[in-house]
Amino acid sequence: MSNPLQTISELATVFPGFSPKPDERKRRGAYLLLGGRNIKGGKLVKTDKDSCIDEIDRESFRRAIARPGDIIVSTLFDRRKLHVYSSRDPHAVVNNSCAIIRSGEQSDYIVSYLRTIEGQKDFLGKASRATGGAFIPRLSVKNLAAIQIPMLPLQDLARLGDAEIEKSEQDGLLQLKKELVSKDGTINELKARYEEMERFYQNRIKTIEAQIAANDFASQIEHGETAHLEFKSTLRWNMHRKAFGKEIENEVLKTVVAFCNTNGGELLIGVADDGSILGVADDRFKNNDKFLLHLGNLLADRVLPSIVQFVDYEMVDIEAKSICRVKCKLSTREVWLKPDKNSPAQFFVRHGSSSTQLDGPEAVVYIRDHFDQKK
Repeated sequence: MSNPLQTISELATVFPGFSPKPDERKRRGAYLLLGGRNIKGGKLVKTDKDSCIDEIDRESFRRAIARPGDIIVSTLFDRRKLHVYSSRDPHAVVNNSCAIIRSGEQSDYIVSYLRTIEGQKDFLGKASRATGGAFIPRLSVKNLAAIQIPMLPLQDLARLGDAEIEKSEQDGLLQLKKELVSKDGTINELKARYEEMERFYQNRIKTIEAQIAANDFASQIEHGETAHLEFKSTLRWNMHRKAFGKEIENEVLKTVVAFCNTNGGELLIGVADDGSILGVADDRFKNNDKFLLHLGNLLADRVLPSIVQFVDYEMVDIEAKSICRVKCKLSTREVWLKPDKNSPAQFFVRHGSSSTQLDGPEAVVYIRDHFDQKK
């Protein structure tokens, strides 16, 4: 009663990576030339030795352009690496040190299976054993396609169903019981398989929940800016001057301060005024962690007093782009923006879908009415 097995080629199509000519490799280009060195710990990373490549009018090139859901497997040398390519990864063309397992919509099972820990362990073990070559070990596309993986037991077990048992004769029931009692090994196998199935379904539930949240988020953006939601295209890049600008940073901070001084709200960085998803790439940070670190430093340096307990921020992926979601709560005391060292602190509140500065008596009255009673 072991798991039925299917080969990789029965579930997906396996392609070799692209072999560029020497003069087609560049230090910079439209696509990262993705090789085994870029896969570390199941993640895609950039290295100092990376090459890039621009668009080439060859079928072998177009076929090797990485797509979300592609399984990239290193084929060179004797240590297998695996990465499931994501829309968050940089645009890439898989080079000839790797192979691509590409499944259609009807064969999503293989991607889901290889995202589980047990699935990766099973697959990589078989891939290592299929590697050949006396001098430079390599996993061939043919051997990769022939690897078998277990299919989870979702088929109909009609003979053990309640309806079948209810209508069975006594002799048949006794025989069935005898068969099951004698299958201690199968029962132990099923226990292990159940744990694997549980991990698989828990993974699917989390994936579905994440997609539901993403859909709700997209709907929120489609409805546009409100008193509690504002969009900013960038954190620091002035799109008109084509340069970094402190004034752009202060526009972001002004919104955060206004939310904290009014009734809270959300700021989305990487979204245009019309709701178009731009992503944060224009801000030219090395990675999303650097973006978040810079935002945290701005909040610490230019917003008074500290609002760390009232502001949370994270990266959210939508339409294959990363945007920064800043959630602001109403502060327990007034919050000020210090645009730079030589400028006086400024006080902002939300009026409709915009942030408005209050000066002098207006600020004093607002602070008295909204914060003094909370101290």
